[in-house]
Amino acid sequence: MEHFAVIQSIIRAGLAGDRQALDAQVLRLRERLEKAGNTKEAVTLERLRAAARDTQDLAPSRVEMSRSQIAGEYLEPGINPPIDRETGARLCSIEFPGRNGRAPVYPAGVAQAVEGLLQEWTSEAALQAVGVAPTRSLLIYGPPGSGKTLTAHYIAARLGLPLVTARIDGLISSFLGTTARNIANLFDFANRYASVLLLDEFDALAKLRDDPQEIGEIKRVVNTLLQNLDLRRGFGITIAITNHDRLLDPAVWRRFETHLQLGEPDEGARESLIARFLQPIDAPTSTLRVFSYCLAGRTGADIERICTAAKRTLALSSESHDGPGLFRALSAVLARTPRQDHVPARVLAADQEAFVSLIANDPTFSLKQTEIGEATGYVQSRVSDLKKAKRHLPLLEASHAQ
Repeated sequence: MEHFAVIQSIIRAGLAGDRQALDAQVLRLRERLEKAGNTKEAVTLERLRAAARDTQDLAPSRVEMSRSQIAGEYLEPGINPPIDRETGARLCSIEFPGRNGRAPVYPAGVAQAVEGLLQEWTSEAALQAVGVAPTRSLLIYGPPGSGKTLTAHYIAARLGLPLVTARIDGLISSFLGTTARNIANLFDFANRYASVLLLDEFDALAKLRDDPQEIGEIKRVVNTLLQNLDLRRGFGITIAITNHDRLLDPAVWRRFETHLQLGEPDEGARESLIARFLQPIDAPTSTLRVFSYCLAGRTGADIERICTAAKRTLALSSESHDGPGLFRALSAVLARTPRQDHVPARVLAADQEAFVSLIANDPTFSLKQTEIGEATGYVQSRVSDLKKAKRHLPLLEASHAQ
C-alpha cells in the first residue's frame, strides 16, 4: 500500500495524543501526495491541518504535552490550592520549577535511572508502539539530605510541569474522617491540572496498617490513599518521597511502578558536588580529592553545608583562594563541628600535618606527594618527612581507645 509507512506514523501519533508529531506526519503525507501528483488530496489535507490549528487556538485552556502526554488544565500561578474545610489550612503548595536549573549530581546508576524515566515520559509514542505505557509513579527513599526533593523538582522542571506538593500539616486532621477527605480533595485537584503530584513525608500518610501504635483512623487513611493512587494513574505523574521506607504499608509499595533509592554520593559524585558547591572558586583536582576523602559518607546536603562554611571561613581570612587556602578553611570548619565519625575528618580537625601524614600513607588515596603539596600548601620534602614520621598514628590510636 502506497504511503503506508507515513499513515502508520500518523495513526501512532494520533493514538498517543502527540499533536506536534501528528501534525508533522500529516505534513509529510501532504508533501508525498503533491510529489505523486495527487494535488486534490494534498489540498484537502492542508485544509484539515488549518482547521485543526484553528480549533486548537479556540479551545479552552488545556495542556497536551507532546512529550510527556500529561493532559489537564493549565495550572496558573493565580489558582488557589484546596484547603481543609475545618481549619482553612492549605492541602498543598504549588511551584513552577524553571527549566534552566542544573541537574542533580548522582552516582552513575542513579543518574541512568532518572534519565531513563524522563526518556519514558517524553517518548510515549515509541512505548505505545510496543504495547506499553510510561511509568506514572515513582517512590524515592533514602536518608535526609540525599536529594529526594531535589530529584522531584528536577523531574518536574525537565517535563515543564508545575509541582503540586502535599502539605502534611494541612492534610492530617484530628477530626475523624477529615484526613481521608483531605487526601481525596488533594488528588482531585492534582488530577484536574497538568502537573506532577509530590507526596512529601509519605510515611506520615502510608504507615503500616497493623502498627499497634495507631488507631483505626490510619486504616481509613491508607485505604483512601491506595484508592486515589490507583485512580491517579490515568491522569498524571505521582512522586512520593520518604526517609522511613520501612514504615510504609506493603500495599503502598505495589502502587509505585518504580522505586529509587538515594544514598550518600560515591567518590565521583562527591567530587562533582564539591566542585559545584565551591564555585566561584575554581578548586584544583587535588583539592577536590582531599575534600572528597574527608567527606566520605556524607549526604549531598551535608557536603553543601560544609563547602559553604569553608567558603565563608576562607572569605573572612587572609588566605589565598586556592587549594591550600581551602584546605585550611576545611580544617577550621571540621574543628568546630561537634562530632566527627569519619576518621580522616577527625584527623584533619585535630592536626593538619597529621592529616597530610595520613593521606600520604594511605594506599587508597590516589595523589602523588607533589599533588598533596598542591592541595595542602606543604612542600614535597615536608610531605615526605611527615609520611616517614607517620604523624597520624598517635591520633588513630587515641581514636581507637575512645
